[in-house]
Amino acid sequence: MSQSDNINTTATAADAAAPVVFSIRQYMEMTLANVVYLDMADAVKPTTAPEYQPSSFNHKYATLGGYKYHYVEEGDPNNQTVVLVHGFPDLWYGWRYQIRHLVDMGFHVIAVDNLGSGETDQPKCVGLEVAPYASKNLAKNLVELLDQLNIDKAVFIGHDWGAFVVWKVGMYFPERCHGIISVGNPHRQPTVKPTGPKELAAENPLFSYMPEFEQPEIETWFNGNTNTFATAYFNMVYGGRPGTNAEEKRFYIDSYSRASFHGALNYYRAWQFNHKDELPYVGKPYTVPSLLIIAEEDQVLTPAYVRGVPHDLFVDLEQSSIAVGGHNVQTEAVDEVNQELTRYLTKLFDEKLKIPRTKTKVQQVQENKAAVGGDHETSAQTVAREE
Repeated sequence: MSQSDNINTTATAADAAAPVVFSIRQYMEMTLANVVYLDMADAVKPTTAPEYQPSSFNHKYATLGGYKYHYVEEGDPNNQTVVLVHGFPDLWYGWRYQIRHLVDMGFHVIAVDNLGSGETDQPKCVGLEVAPYASKNLAKNLVELLDQLNIDKAVFIGHDWGAFVVWKVGMYFPERCHGIISVGNPHRQPTVKPTGPKELAAENPLFSYMPEFEQPEIETWFNGNTNTFATAYFNMVYGGRPGTNAEEKRFYIDSYSRASFHGALNYYRAWQFNHKDELPYVGKPYTVPSLLIIAEEDQVLTPAYVRGVPHDLFVDLEQSSIAVGGHNVQTEAVDEVNQELTRYLTKLFDEKLKIPRTKTKVQQVQENKAAVGGDHETSAQTVAREE
């Protein structure tokens, strides 16, 4: 992600008008000049309900790919699993409304802090030597989490960069996926010719920030003060927008002030690794059942861009749209996003997969006995979780 929905880059909500493009530094400086007013606007929003406070969720950690990952886990672990992957700039917390909703639907839900963000490790890299942040490695880490939790398959849901990652989980590890859901970001099919930040910016002026993010100099902006950077960036993205109040914005600013933006920016620098890993998949069908949710008011991943990305290699792709909410639609249009997830996941499990979302006690006892090869009724999965 990044040019803010706060600063209108188009003459209308439609894609007809040519965008006015500033550098990302200019956007951040303009935001800092108005941060007092944005704080005032956010201060009068309703406070966060207790069930959506960060501390109300069940926080856990795992070592994946050699790095410590932080994740939130909610719901019955014996039910079907949904893994939520956030974008940039975001954290697991961007899914707070979907976590509770999916648990109410009967799912076991995991929401990770991506590598480089939040409480997950942030491996330091030099220049473009950013292999830990290559999408195949990130996908492997998520599959390793399934392995550690004794989960065979899951539905992976991603937003923004998180969608980029979950599309790769489906491409590299289709056998571990019940389905893939992307909120706003289409799957760019592998190509022989590499596509990096410069090519994307040339293709779409709204992506002009991407080459800036690739450069190491961005980490020295504002004299390297991560709090100033985070204050500017999160006010640019969330300040004055619906769906995020003052305390929630502060949670983001404090988190990124501690961790810095180094890890998150490395996602923009990993394109050469990604291209090399994807070459064997050029022209191959994408076989995992998938849903692409288009946010009609997204001013970054615009509807025109999303619909223009080729989707011809999908075996089973459904597209839907949400009329309201900007780039961070999962917090700006909570009911609409949750309704769409309900619709598709019900269809996926009831009609396509024909398997239940929840397991009855009889089914669980039978599976537990089969797993341990005897009459024990405590599953290996449960033991692993309790440890």
